[in-house]
Amino acid sequence: MSSDRELDQRVLRLVPSIAFRAAVVVLLVAWAAWLVYMVREVLVIAFLALIIAAAIHAPVAALQRRGLPRIAAVVAVYAALIGAVGLMLAIIVPPLISEARELADDLPLLLDELRARADAFLAQFGLATGGSVVDTILGQLGSLGGVLTRIPGIVVGFLTALSMITFLSALILLERERGHDWAMRFVAPADRPLAARLLRKVATRLGAYVRGQLLIMTVTGTGSWLGLTLIGVPFALPLGIFAFLTEAIPIAGPIIAGVAMIIVAFIESPVQALATLVLVIIIQQTEGLVLVPVIQGRLISISPAVALLAVLAGSAIGDIPGAILAIPIVAILTVVIDDVVIPWRQAQLDGGGGGSGGAAAVAAQEAEASDAEASSIAESSSGGGDAPD
Repeated sequence: MSSDRELDQRVLRLVPSIAFRAAVVVLLVAWAAWLVYMVREVLVIAFLALIIAAAIHAPVAALQRRGLPRIAAVVAVYAALIGAVGLMLAIIVPPLISEARELADDLPLLLDELRARADAFLAQFGLATGGSVVDTILGQLGSLGGVLTRIPGIVVGFLTALSMITFLSALILLERERGHDWAMRFVAPADRPLAARLLRKVATRLGAYVRGQLLIMTVTGTGSWLGLTLIGVPFALPLGIFAFLTEAIPIAGPIIAGVAMIIVAFIESPVQALATLVLVIIIQQTEGLVLVPVIQGRLISISPAVALLAVLAGSAIGDIPGAILAIPIVAILTVVIDDVVIPWRQAQLDGGGGGSGGAAAVAAQEAEASDAEASSIAESSSGGGDAPD
């Protein structure tokens, strides 16, 4: 009996301590979640900078292999990119500003024309709108005038964020080795080869994704501009740039751009609207059947179903930034699952619970195959720029 009483007394003494520790853990987790929420914009910028650094690492490494110091290679790559972007802006911006001003001036007349055409089109099918449906839609479109007046502020904010991301990505590239060594301090010596290979594979996949996504955006924007120009749709250049930018938003972006192009074409004539609809279908089918499977399937090993679920979850959590970052995050998770979780589970099944050492052993056995896969991904996405000389 005395032993039971002593046990009960020990339990009673431990309960407040356990409750206090649990409360402290809950408070720390809540504080960490609040802190992450408060700095979410900074975290998004940092993650985007990491992705861009991963994409630019391939040409930097190629220049280093040709004997150029790392800082000179980084400066050369960024100078080439900035020069190319500056040349493109010098060619595109003047006509873009002219057409944007023309669109802002003509917007009221265009909306009146769209209202008349929509009423006439619906009347052909015996649909009496009463003005409610059409006016509601046009009322939303009329807010475009306010959006156009805010374009300078939007552009300034975008360029500021882009400059910060570019500068931060350059710093990440310059400090890559130091950051790698610092991160390895938190890893056990036996697991450092696996951790280094994980980082290398993640960087390769993220770089491949960014380069592939830029290719998709360029093809979509250029195809939209050329197609609209051939059809005779006004404001083809702004619409092409709009299609290029919205392509960064998975799933919803191409739909938004397609609807905008069809509406502008419908203002001119129903025939042009029909031709634009065909153009949108051709572009989206080319993207969905050719470009996206290559990027998501071959380069980053993500199935379309997983990509769709990831985008939906990301948009629910973080709106547009969440949707944009969803697929890169899933790409990182797939690397961890393929190279850590599955080998660890396989080691348990084969060796009866081999623990972390077994997982490391299995992962080491698969290192050669994974490195070959990473090299294949890099060569596919950068045209062999990462291959040894």
